Amino acid sequence: MLRSGENIIQGVPVEVVRKRIRRINIRVARDGRVSVSVPKWWATLADAEAFLASKWSWVVKAREEMLARPRIVREPPTREEVADLSLLLDELNREWAARTGEGPFRWKLRLMKTLWGSCHWRKRVVTYNSDLARKGRDLVEYVVVHELTHFRVRNHGPEFQSLMDERLPGWRERRRRLNKGLA
Repeated sequence: MLRSGENIIQGVPVEVVRKRIRRINIRVARDGRVSVSVPKWWATLADAEAFLASKWSWVVKAREEMLARPRIVREPPTREEVADLSLLLDELNREWAARTGEGPFRWKLRLMKTLWGSCHWRKRVVTYNSDLARKGRDLVEYVVVHELTHFRVRNHGPEFQSLMDERLPGWRERRRRLNKGLA
């Protein structure tokens, strides 16, 4: 019987957590850990157990693939790289705030795992990933324009895309290169 917390199923550790979500979710982390999120209000642990059993062959396969992947250790940027990025961001933020009429706002740098930037439009604060220090100027410029565009449009829908087309033609190619890890 599945229970909240740590479970061992066929020798595989499975963490079960109840959350305010709509569906039962199964995730396999890079280190091979398996987690199951169960809706707090409508699903029982028996429902989660049945769902996990129906997906178990996928879990085993996904776990084997994750454990077989080589571990990539990300070195944070050096102080010099961060200083250079700060100068570049100062320049690009000033330039694009003037071009788009999106000033004034504050910005900061931080090491982020999954995002290149984020925009807190109410506080008018943009946070950039310090990993941008190892990216080319054109890709950093794309992130700056993307985040400044969120001051006007909060989502990534058609209005956002249209505004990005006006502001930075060719932005989709830059986004593709950035997300594929191409300089």
